[in-house]
Amino acid sequence: MQIDVQKLEAAITDLKAALKDGLLAADIWDRNTGLSLAGFNTQPAAVALFTEIVNSLGDTLESSGFPGLDRYFFMNLQTGKIVLIVMHGTDLLQGVLMDSSKVNLGVLLSVALPKALSSVQAARA
Repeated sequence: MQIDVQKLEAAITDLKAALKDGLLAADIWDRNTGLSLAGFNTQPAAVALFTEIVNSLGDTLESSGFPGLDRYFFMNLQTGKIVLIVMHGTDLLQGVLMDSSKVNLGVLLSVALPKALSSVQAARA
C-alpha cells in the first residue's frame, strides 16, 4: 500500500478542527495489519477489535442476503459516546470516538465525514 502518512496526520488534524471538544479519539489504520497509521488519543486495542467487527459484520450481512457495508457505519454507545467507523476502500479503516453531547451531527456528516473521505483518498500515493 502506498500512503502518505503526513497527509493522514493532516486528515486527523482537520477532524480535530471540525469536531473540536467533541472528538475523544481517532485512528486511521491498515485493515490487513490492524496497526494505526495516524491518530489522536490512539486506541490500539480498539483498532484491532474494530477490524474484527468490520470483517464479521461484512460476513454477517453477506450471509444474511443483505447489501454489504458501504462507506461508514455509526454506533450510539452508552455513557453519551458515539463511534463512526469509515471504510476507506478495502485496505484502510478509520474510527472516530466522540462525545455525543459535544458533537453536532450535521457537522459530522456534512463536513467532517466528506472531508475525511477526500483527505484519505488524497493521501494515497
